[in-house]
Amino acid sequence: MFTVSTALEVCWGTSWLISLDLIHVMETDILPYVVFLIVPVLGRMSDPDNDVRLIATTAFATLVKLVPLEAGIPDPVGLPAELLEGRATERKFISQMLDIHKVEPFELPVAIKATLRSYQQEGVNWLAFLNKFKLHGILCDGEF
Repeated sequence: MFTVSTALEVCWGTSWLISLDLIHVMETDILPYVVFLIVPVLGRMSDPDNDVRLIATTAFATLVKLVPLEAGIPDPVGLPAELLEGRATERKFISQMLDIHKVEPFELPVAIKATLRSYQQEGVNWLAFLNKFKLHGILCDGEF
């Protein structure tokens, strides 16, 4: 059974592995797999441990820069069909995460006696997107 320190070491080690070994050692060979690494790294960016969050944030900053390069390369030879499907799902997620206009519209589950303005609907869509993928976020109004 994992102890708290063992679980912390696993989180820290996994983030460190992705950050340094996979990204920097594999260089361009990592491109076909970048989309598979972003979601796990995002999850570690909310870790209670500051060191894990710092390493995950550094890894994410590096990975997200590689996304445009990944989109233009052919699928790796021998990649199983399940991973190809998963890759398409991850690409859609990343596309939506990077461009709010690609986030799917969310319909409020309760009736309200108002019409949301476009920016309000975009905010609701964004919060629903974050919730769907168990991500954290804050929506703020620019007016004081």
